Order: sequence, then C-alpha cells, then structure tokens
Amino acid sequence: MAFYRILQPDQLTDEVRRVATHQVERGLTDLDGDDPNEGIHQVRKRCKKLRALVRLVRDADEDLHARENAAFRDTARRASHLRDDAAMVEAYDVLAAAYQEHVDLDGFGPVRDALVARRDDAAPAVDEVLTAIRSDLEAARGRIATWELPGDGFEMLAGGLERTYRRSRKRYHDAYADGTTEAFHEWRKRVKYHRYQVRLLQDAWPSVLKSRRQELHALGELLGDDHDLAVLRARLHAKPEEHGGTDLVAALTGLLDRRRATLQVRADHLGARLFAERPGAFVDRVGAYWDAWAAGRAADARLADPAVAPV
Repeated sequence: MAFYRILQPDQLTDEVRRVATHQVERGLTDLDGDDPNEGIHQVRKRCKKLRALVRLVRDADEDLHARENAAFRDTARRASHLRDDAAMVEAYDVLAAAYQEHVDLDGFGPVRDALVARRDDAAPAVDEVLTAIRSDLEAARGRIATWELPGDGFEMLAGGLERTYRRSRKRYHDAYADGTTEAFHEWRKRVKYHRYQVRLLQDAWPSVLKSRRQELHALGELLGDDHDLAVLRARLHAKPEEHGGTDLVAALTGLLDRRRATLQVRADHLGARLFAERPGAFVDRVGAYWDAWAAGRAADARLADPAVAPV
C-alpha cells in the first residue's frame, strides 16, 4: 500500500491521520532494529516527512502546524549529534568511492580511523536518546488521533504547497548567489520538504508527479553529499592533529573541494529545470491535476453504483 501518499482526496482528514500514524508506527519499529544508529537515522527521516505533511496543511490549521512542526523538529534534534558522527564516516566512504580509481587512498587511513573512533565513542549515549525518541513518538501517536481539518478540497493544501515550492525556488537562487555552505544547506532542506509534498500528492497524476519526485530525490542526494562533505571539511580543519595531521588534511581537502564543485554543478542543472516555473503556475498546475483526479474518482464511484450505472 502507498502509505506516504494521499489516496482519497475526498477524505483529507482521515488521509492525513493515516499517513502521519503510519510514519510514527514505522518510526517505533525502526527503533527496535538491530542497528541503533540506522534506527535513529530512519526516525529522523520520518520526522522530516511528518513536518512536510503538517506544512502542507498549514493554511487549513495554523495551530496544528505550529505545534506539530515544532514537536517533530525537536524529536529529530535529540539525535542530531549522533547522526552527524555517523554521517562523517559515510561521507568519507562516499568520497573514497568517487576517487578510488584515480587516487591511492591508503594513506588517508588515519582520517577514517579518527572518524570511526568518534562515532563509536558516542555509543553509550544511544540508549538514552532512543528512550526519549520513543516517548516523543508515542505521545505524537495520541495527538494525531485528534487532528481535524476543516475541509477536503485542494484549497486546504494549496497554500502549504506554494509556500514550500516558493522557498525551495528562492533557496536555489540564493545558494548559487551566495556560494556558502549554509546557503546550500538551506536549499537542501527545502528541497526535501518539497519532494515529500510532491510524493503526498503523487496520485493526482502519478506518471507526472512520480517523475518529478524522482528528480527531486536525485537533487536531494547531490545536495546531501555536498553538505556532508562540507561538514567533514570543517571537522578536519578544526582539529587536523586528530585526523592525521595538517599535511594529510590539506591533501584530503583538495579532493573534498573538487568533489563538492562537481556535485554543485550537477545540482544546478537539476535545479534549473525543477524550479523553472513560477510558484503560482506550479500550484495551479498541480491543483488542476487534483481537481481532475477527484472528479474522476467521484464519477467512477457513481458508475459503480448499480442504481445509477448505465445499462
């Protein structure tokens, strides 16, 4: 079943509750997995999905949005330091894989060893974090059951969709105007929210919106790798003596910067296409898909009724 998609446009409150409840339930299951770090990583992604959902319905219920957006943000933050330590090892490995055929990476072993040691040193704190996150998710499950939206039409969603798209588009232009790590990170965050909202609305026209979602996912991966490499670079330069020394860090920085430049060029190519439309035009187009989808479902339901179906 398509759990993170709105499937019945005429039952919006029920659909929003269903989607949110499933994310919370899956998050609780993630915490019971064999790898605590992976469980935390998955829960953080689910919190982003939940924030995208409540941002989509923001204009329908501003209080619900403000309360739940903050709650899921705080849950994700509980484990941010643990996730950052694990992500640094993954970032190094991704960088190594990109240059393994061109550079002898054996000499950079001390860098990876230091990153792994820092990640593993955080292990004793994992249980405490897991307990706190579990408590947050169980409380969220109870709140979700009380959510109510004032209607079922696309107007309940249009404002949230436009706001997220508009911010994603603006952050795209800001990233290349500023060129800073912070600007690219802000764009990355907005792209994620936009991708999740497109996924929620995908059934309005699956072949079109699924393709957009996939392109947004590719863009998010590029920006995610770029951000992790930027954080890795900052960590190495903050304490080079803990990562093999100044000369080793300088040599690895050259590879980091080269890889980041490549990722940013590729992201620019995708961003130019994905955010070519003006926000109003984009939302009007998706709204037309939604209205046609809702009307088609209603017509199908009438035809399925023996009392009104043609002979």
